[in-house]
Amino acid sequence: MLFKNKTEEIKEEFSIGNYEFSFDHENSTIEISGNKIINLTIKSDENVFDELCEKDDFEFSYGIYSPEFYAREIDLEKKGQIVINEKNQNDYETALYFMEHNDLNINLSLHPNWILVVGWTKISGKEYPITIRMKR
Repeated sequence: MLFKNKTEEIKEEFSIGNYEFSFDHENSTIEISGNKIINLTIKSDENVFDELCEKDDFEFSYGIYSPEFYAREIDLEKKGQIVINEKNQNDYETALYFMEHNDLNINLSLHPNWILVVGWTKISGKEYPITIRMKR
């Protein structure tokens, strides 16, 4: 057999740029009703952030708190997903709080067992890819 059927398990991830921040599950809030996000506050792990801050090459070491993503009162309708960008970002309460409230250009989707946020954010004027994959 030339190729093996390999089912790779999807792993949870909270990354900005090249940095993985992990999750603070205890202090994150997931309130979802059907395809409507009531309150989605995903906090990254403060201990992981502190460890990153100890590294000389960590470009966000000036930060006081670890990153936090939030989205509130968003109806994803039947599709279960929405694109939020500069055209409609003022219509939704969503941002990445990391030293300040940072705008997002993302695809936000709900799946039966997962929450997925993929796209871009600007921190201090520089663009970074952002990925959040979290089990529901």
